[in-house]
Amino acid sequence: MQTTFMEAVSITLSSMAIVLATLALIAFILGSFKHLFKEEKPKAKAKPAVNKVVEENDEEKIVAALVTSIIAAEQAQHTNFHVRSIKRVK
Repeated sequence: MQTTFMEAVSITLSSMAIVLATLALIAFILGSFKHLFKEEKPKAKAKPAVNKVVEENDEEKIVAALVTSIIAAEQAQHTNFHVRSIKRVK
């Protein structure tokens, strides 16, 4: 059985289309896993932010407070301490 050039081209193109469709289907299935098996994260209760303002210009108290917060952050496990801002109050 001999095949002509046009038959070979049509077989090639149809084979490539089948492979492309199969890969698209696999990509769709894998992409849907993200939505099907989505883990529900428990909503953490938001703690109110405590913003204490140092009203005195005592540098030693400010430095002591910063050092204490750094030491507490290093020793604590599984907590998130963030220094949001440091402002000088006049």
